[in-house]
Amino acid sequence: MTATMNENARVDELLDGIHIIDSDSHFTEPPDLWTSRVPASMHDKVPQMRTKDGVTHWYLGDEMLMGIGGNTLSRGKKKEFGTLFVQPWEEVDSSTWNPVERVKLLDEMGVYAQILFSNAVGFSSNTFFGIDDLKQRAMLIQTYNDFLVDVQEQSGGRLFPQPLLPTWDMDLTLKEMVRLRDRGMRGFTISDKPHNTGLPGLDSSYFEPMWQLGNDMGLVFNFHIAGGGDKNIGNQTSMNPMAQSNPDVYWDSYGPQRRLAILSSQFYMSNARIILNLCMGDFFDRYPNIKVFSAESGIGWVPFIIEAMEFQLDEMVTDPAEVALQKRRPREYFADHIYVSFWFERSGPKHLIEDIGVHNVLVETDVPHPTCIYPGARERLATSLAHVDAYTRRRVLQDNAAELYDIALPTA
Repeated sequence: MTATMNENARVDELLDGIHIIDSDSHFTEPPDLWTSRVPASMHDKVPQMRTKDGVTHWYLGDEMLMGIGGNTLSRGKKKEFGTLFVQPWEEVDSSTWNPVERVKLLDEMGVYAQILFSNAVGFSSNTFFGIDDLKQRAMLIQTYNDFLVDVQEQSGGRLFPQPLLPTWDMDLTLKEMVRLRDRGMRGFTISDKPHNTGLPGLDSSYFEPMWQLGNDMGLVFNFHIAGGGDKNIGNQTSMNPMAQSNPDVYWDSYGPQRRLAILSSQFYMSNARIILNLCMGDFFDRYPNIKVFSAESGIGWVPFIIEAMEFQLDEMVTDPAEVALQKRRPREYFADHIYVSFWFERSGPKHLIEDIGVHNVLVETDVPHPTCIYPGARERLATSLAHVDAYTRRRVLQDNAAELYDIALPTA
């Protein structure tokens, strides 16, 4: 008992006066998300939850659209291990999908605010690309974003969802950006690989209006790991997404739980591609006000990528025309525009924050996903930052995220 009391006292000392901002957690889509926001006559045009043989999925008409997302908190806020999601829906804890209950969970965790990303619909708008009717597609994503606005408003300034953009229609994307900004949203989540849904690359003229408007707004563009896959209508057809062979990722001799662990470990570094492309050219010269958050990607690999960019630029880029493309070094672009976060790591927070940049590192919990640091998030984050100075600890746990997402902190 004495040791526990001493440990708690040490955590309180380390976090004294700090309001932890969780930069990446997930908010699960509730059963009435669409049906409560459209007329009854349109219910057959929107996704609805159905449970068959004890397994719950979202259906659009008779076709399975998506699963219910990564949820490992069962009723009573009990974390379940060894699975990607609790099933059926009735067993999922309400803190994953109810904003009032989520705020209560924050208080229990000792976290002040959360940046929220989607769950069942995936980590960008790619799922909606599986719907052929463009009007229906637009209605569904706008209704989803309306739900996120409601979550933010109902949270009392504690929850900050990052809406999705209908990038298949650039005019609609620009209108949605303005509409959401005017309703208080702090940023947008987009795919890092739009070519997987048939769109041009992010460096194409097609995306220039989006980047320019984002530059004018000064809001955040979020790239969440695993957000760049193909349109995935009907791809979550079982409780075990690791059942299929994927020799490019894991050995077929492994079981589903080990496959999931291997896949998850590889995902963390998948955002290296977008960071490299953003920092190895003139993107930030053209859009100097844009800020980018690499969500759920960890920090341990980041110093290596920064060093690799610097080294390879000097080794490989020698043509005068290529040299003239960018005005600054990759490290400088990263320092002024890119943000990363950690949650379970020990080594990175202890040794690498200065190499990455004290103003570029955030923290997260990843609730309610399998890798979430729940319970014990507050204690784990405090311990991870026990070896840094008080200024760095406050920047990483609070100030960086508050400034990036324009979050008002308590005055008392």
